[in-house]
Parts: sequence; C-alpha cells; structure tokens
Amino acid sequence: MNEFANYQFLTGKGNLMRGALAAAVLVSVSACNYSGNLSGMHWFLDMHDSHAVESQEEDYTTLATAKGDGWTKGMDDSEIWTGAGSYRTPPEGSVPRNYDPYPYAAGEGAIAGQELQNPLPKTKAVLARGQKEYNAYCAVCHGYTGMGDGPVTPRFPDIPAVVSPTIMNWKDGEIFHIVTMGRARMYPYAAQINPEDRWSIVHYVRLLQEKRKQDPDYK
Repeated sequence: MNEFANYQFLTGKGNLMRGALAAAVLVSVSACNYSGNLSGMHWFLDMHDSHAVESQEEDYTTLATAKGDGWTKGMDDSEIWTGAGSYRTPPEGSVPRNYDPYPYAAGEGAIAGQELQNPLPKTKAVLARGQKEYNAYCAVCHGYTGMGDGPVTPRFPDIPAVVSPTIMNWKDGEIFHIVTMGRARMYPYAAQINPEDRWSIVHYVRLLQEKRKQDPDYK
C-alpha cells in the first residue's frame, strides 16, 4: 500500500470512529432533559421502573386483590391500611428481634417485686445515668428530691413521694414495674426509657431515699 492509499485508509478509519463517537454522544444527550420535571428517553427500563415499594406506600401488586379487578393505580389511597399497603402485619405472637417482652401485667407489681432483681451494679456511672433519666422523666411529678413536689403539682396534686416510707419498703422489681407499666395517673414509660435506664433510675431512687433518711425531719 502506497503512502496515499495508507493516508486514505487512516483518515477513513478516523472518520468512522469520530462518527460512532458523535452518534453515541447524541444518543446519550437525547436521554437528558434540563427543563421541567420530565425525564428524557429511557434506555434501561429495568432501573427506571423499579418494583421496590416503600414502607406504608400503596402496593400496586396487591391493591387489585384488595379493591377489585377494576382498580387502577392512583385511583384511591383510602384503603392503604386494609391490606393494600406495603406494610405487613406481623404474625400473632411474634416479637421484634433483640426484644424481650415484659412478662407482667399492669397489676402484677407485687409479683414483679418478688421475681425481678436489679441487674446493674450500684456504681457512680449507673447513679449518674439514673439521675439524668430521673430528672428527665420523673422529677416533673415526683420532684428533684423525690418529695412529690414537682413542677406539675399545682395542677396535679397528691403525687406520691418516692422517698416515702411506703415506697422505701417496695422491692427494686416493684419500682421497676411501676416505671415500666405505670400506675393510676402515671402512664407507662416502657416506650421512652429502655430497661437498663429504668434499673438505673431504681438505683437513683434508692439514693434519694437514703438521703431522706439522713434528714433530721424524717419520720
């Protein structure tokens, strides 16, 4: 091949490559849309039309069963909690992973007191944690010294003092049970305070009781 023919071959191949590259760029750009909220041309529909359903979102794979064959997506969201949502009701008797159900009913405080033992050592760190949790959740009613004189007492009188002789005679498990399940006007705190922090509160309540005993006016 002479030099002229070689030049034609090389430049022809170059033009072909440039043409293919230009076509690829045009195809890619055609899938872009820089205005509005509309997408451009879709080349990979498997990724565009994902079948993943977010939690509590309407599940179009089962809504036809729940609403009838005449239903089409977007008609009605009113039955999202009647079998048409993506969230599935757990089977009866199932519990979340790493969760131990509390075995005592609200009125079984005495039983809990006999059977439950505080698993935490009475250390400075545990008492500090108990004080923090007590001040956050308990002091508003029972007071910062446990005398039942928290900020809400003008509106909710006769709140029991956790340093009273009656509660001093309660076992640790019974105090833990009251914090967990509530009693009378006191709502349960199982959802707000984890079990370990509830036990730390029990230790701190015992500390408040000891301080109360040291008061010269204690009877």
